[in-house]
Amino acid sequence: MNKWIAAAAMTLAVPMASAKVLISIDGGLGGSLNSLGDDASIANGQFDLDSTEANDGSAPYNLGMEANPGFYGWAKISVPVLPDVKVKYESMVLEGERNVTINEEIFGETFNISGDVTSELDLSHVDMALTYGLPLPVVDIDFGINARAMLGGFSATGQVSGETETIDAPFSVSDSGAPLIIPMGYVSAAATIPGAGVKIGGELSTLPLGDTNFTDWNIKGTWYAPLPTNLLVKLGVEGGYRSFNMTVGDKTLGADTSDLASEVSVGGFFLGAALSF
Repeated sequence: MNKWIAAAAMTLAVPMASAKVLISIDGGLGGSLNSLGDDASIANGQFDLDSTEANDGSAPYNLGMEANPGFYGWAKISVPVLPDVKVKYESMVLEGERNVTINEEIFGETFNISGDVTSELDLSHVDMALTYGLPLPVVDIDFGINARAMLGGFSATGQVSGETETIDAPFSVSDSGAPLIIPMGYVSAAATIPGAGVKIGGELSTLPLGDTNFTDWNIKGTWYAPLPTNLLVKLGVEGGYRSFNMTVGDKTLGADTSDLASEVSVGGFFLGAALSF
């Protein structure tokens, strides 16, 4: 944010200066190697996501899930006075295959399937954060709110009355099909290592509501190549580690959420390209 204060001062001093120098656009695109944490479960413990032990046909159903490699993309637009806007998409899919018989109501959908059941838990999401920065001399600190739209859900494919069928339970608001929106607090910090040209930063989005908690954090390093085009756009690489943790308790803000009670942790390293102009 410091460079925007300097740019604003220059613009005030030179009335004919272009407002374009006040706008910053940063972005990144890359992939991630995700892994599923131990003791993961959803739907009030009816599904044990990471277990590969034999199942006797009753809950908890062992799904033997593993996290697939994911990808992400983000962009941040900064304009003085107005809050910075950051939009990010993250692909996060868990898949498993086990021979089980399921006869349960999960997330409002009836699952009555058997045999070799292929299951998927899609935690992919889109974030939109509105933040303000603190004009500190060494470290850039941003804080604000982050609205997370959960785009996926849970699905299982198996035999129903002798035919293969897939039953879906999406993360949506009632029957409207609109994605579930989770509001969270947001804070980030970043600093550049003098002489190395490497920027080290981290982000935290969290929603602690008693027994229910959503926490997502990452720490990363960004390096921009010393190219002749740096006056227009800087190109570089970024890499780091991120952790996603979702805990839904029996009650959330006084409401009964026992049917949705879940505990899922996904983490992993990521690497991608970065740009700034």
